[in-house]
Amino acid sequence: MSTNLIGAFVTHAKLLELGSGEVLAAEKGTLRVRFSSGERLFLAASVQPHLTVTVERPAPTPVATRASKKKKAAKPAA
Repeated sequence: MSTNLIGAFVTHAKLLELGSGEVLAAEKGTLRVRFSSGERLFLAASVQPHLTVTVERPAPTPVATRASKKKKAAKPAA
């Protein structure tokens, strides 16, 4: 996988449920891609035939929220 693909949006032909992803890094024979479900690490030589460059951006990663505090029970009306 060429390092000039870093930042490109790609889809995986065999893992369609991942949707589109953004290539984050290509180093030491691996390729790191951020999909909306999270980051995935692939062996570059194995995944290269299955990736297609696309213009579709990946969906934004859901932001973790703090657990909501329990609300106090309302006092009954007198």
